[in-house]
Amino acid sequence: MAKRRRVVRTRVIANLPNSVELTKLNSKNSMTIEIRTGALLLGTLVLGRGSAQWWPRGNSVHALKKTWKSFAAMLDEHM
Repeated sequence: MAKRRRVVRTRVIANLPNSVELTKLNSKNSMTIEIRTGALLLGTLVLGRGSAQWWPRGNSVHALKKTWKSFAAMLDEHM
C-alpha cells in the first residue's frame, strides 16, 4: 500500500485597517498580506499609497519596492 503524501496548503492572511483608501495623500493606510505555506511564512506583501513592497521571510531590512506602474509592468512581463 502506497504512502499518502501530506498536502501543505498555502494560506494568505490580509490585515486590513478600518478604512482602506490606499491613494489618499498622508493617509498612512496600507494593506498587509502575509503569505504562508503551513506554518512557514513565505513573505509579506504591503500595498500602500505609492508602492507595492515584497518583504521576503526573515528579511526586515531589504524589500523589493515597486511603484504601481512598475509593479504592473513586472506582472505583465511575468504573466
